[in-house]
Amino acid sequence: MDLSAKWKELKVSWQPRIKEWKFMLKRIRESPLALIGIAIIIGFVIIACLAPVLAPPQAGWDPFMLRPDKDLAILTPDPTPPTTRHIFGTTAEKFDIYYGCIWGTINAFRVGLIVVAIALVIGVVLGTVAAYYGGLIDEILMRFTDIIIALPGLVLAMALVIAFPTTIPLNITLIILVVSAVLSIYFAAFKPQRKYLLPNQIILLISLFLYLTNPIVIGLNMSKLDKVLISLAIVGWPGYARLIRGEVLRVKNEDYVEAAKASGCSDLRIIIKHILPNTVYPLLIVVTLDIGSIVLTAAALSFLGIGADPNFADWGNIISMSRTWISSPELLVRHYYTFLIPGIFISLFVLGWNLLGDALRDILDPMIRRR
Repeated sequence: MDLSAKWKELKVSWQPRIKEWKFMLKRIRESPLALIGIAIIIGFVIIACLAPVLAPPQAGWDPFMLRPDKDLAILTPDPTPPTTRHIFGTTAEKFDIYYGCIWGTINAFRVGLIVVAIALVIGVVLGTVAAYYGGLIDEILMRFTDIIIALPGLVLAMALVIAFPTTIPLNITLIILVVSAVLSIYFAAFKPQRKYLLPNQIILLISLFLYLTNPIVIGLNMSKLDKVLISLAIVGWPGYARLIRGEVLRVKNEDYVEAAKASGCSDLRIIIKHILPNTVYPLLIVVTLDIGSIVLTAAALSFLGIGADPNFADWGNIISMSRTWISSPELLVRHYYTFLIPGIFISLFVLGWNLLGDALRDILDPMIRRR
């Protein structure tokens, strides 16, 4: 077969997908909410990318750590209103609110995307395994999921942030030992070929010997922000697990899945090639909605003093610094900029992701997309 024939065959195979993508782009252009949400998110992406230009950090100083203006600290102990030098004003500690909001945009994307990525991986893996294999595995995983869901999310996140130590001892040998043991059980049960089983058993014996004689342990240092990320991921994954479980239960008995099983495809290939591509769309909708709520929760933790490190460029941290100056109506009006401007950044960020999530629901939901 020549190249032109291959190109025609490839073009024919991709034509339905291209047609579907064109339809989705058309629905996005016809949705004002989608355009507004995308415009807001693109605006924040531009701010995050141009942060070193919009708010240049000082040389030798961590760009995410706020630095006080010592000249203003001599003049007044109160927050200073917006001026040409500090266009959003300063906090009582003389931190530039403009600088904190600009660099806080990068932190907001980091919190939202990392937490969602970790929670999504955990939820998809556990939910898919529980639904696909069913039985006792499903009962154990789902009951554990129900326990976490039953606990108040914010309270659990606060408890985890406080409970996590600053340094976590990570036993590399133990991790290798556990992974090797799990793979050995899997290969012995489902893949009894020696080419898989024997090398893994050798690794298992070596890791067991090292664990008993000279285990490799490293200390993993975590900042307060790292604790927030891990805590929010632990709180957030059960929702994804429940959602993907329901979708996998709906799809796993379809004819194309049964045909793949009959043709001898492995479970991993069936899950990756046939099940997940047909169950991922509801997750995309929930993910876009959750990014905004996760950033809002992280800001709440910072406001309570258990989130990001002190003086860190975080929107919740900046609002937390204004608590003293919003205790009375007079101070509230006088120092409005200390909480209103970072609050607007949080609101717009959350609004952009929520509008995008609603638009994706209208575009990807098979029940309403063709209306």
